[in-house]
Amino acid sequence: MAYSKQVYATAKEKLNNRRTDALNIAEYNRREVFSKFPRLEDIERELNSIGISTARAVLGGKDTATELNALKEKSITLQNEFKDILLKNGYDENYIEPKFTCALCSDTGYVEKDNKTLVCDCFKKLLSSCACDELNKISPLSLCTFDSFKLNYYSSDKDEDGNVPYTRMSKIYDFCLDYAKNFNVNSKGILMRGNTGLGKTHLSLAIANELIGNGFSVVYVSAPDILRKLEKEHFSYDYSSEQELMQSLIDCDLLILDDLGTEFATQYTNATMYNIFNSRVNMNKPMIINTNYEFKELEDQYSSRFLSRLMSAYSMLVFIGKDIRAR
Repeated sequence: MAYSKQVYATAKEKLNNRRTDALNIAEYNRREVFSKFPRLEDIERELNSIGISTARAVLGGKDTATELNALKEKSITLQNEFKDILLKNGYDENYIEPKFTCALCSDTGYVEKDNKTLVCDCFKKLLSSCACDELNKISPLSLCTFDSFKLNYYSSDKDEDGNVPYTRMSKIYDFCLDYAKNFNVNSKGILMRGNTGLGKTHLSLAIANELIGNGFSVVYVSAPDILRKLEKEHFSYDYSSEQELMQSLIDCDLLILDDLGTEFATQYTNATMYNIFNSRVNMNKPMIINTNYEFKELEDQYSSRFLSRLMSAYSMLVFIGKDIRAR
């Protein structure tokens, strides 16, 4: 997919930093062991000389099989001596080799396959992560954790339906904690439904914080805000930005969509909402959807088809109690 220049620049900088760090550490390790064991530097110098001699022999164009075999055997002997010195002194045999984050591309972002240069999967993942970070810049992710969620704000008395808010919310809290702990990219989605001020946003963002800490890409967006932005880009003919934004919403490991149903409904927003939802369901990618709406209201705003897929594919958490924000 196409990403903005800013996302590409950020991802490329992170990739370059990974490679530079790996090379700097390897060079530091190299200088360390060479100063302790001078014979290692002698071996490296001899190996370089063998490399030059091998190149000259090949370029000479004569029958060099005997010479090349002799050089090869000498090179293997020296390499084994190099490793033995490191191992006998408590070092890993690859101590001076760079430890790249990605062994496939050596943190360059590109791999060669079938005589073609392809974007490495690690760079694709980094681009997606940077796009998620860009979307999350104005979200309250850092404000909400499981530790800061207070169950004592919920009443222990039965409500008019005979339910105890504290008991219900304790179960929801445990469900969300377990969900975050055992999350994988094919986890089931969650629909959090209930009146405003009952902790839907807090718990969904607490899940997000746990997952981001475990290396998953998470995007949190408000339904009205993101649909307004997409609609503006669409009708401004800024299709590349619209496509990038849509792809970020679809590709991330977890999408949190807050305040579903409160957006200004148009043919475009309804179709876009269904496209995001349907794409993620078809790819078996989870979402957390928060809404104040009843099922009938969701059906009226979107469609019975949307509601049917939502109810069959998602776990339902119904929040109860009184607005805890005042408390």
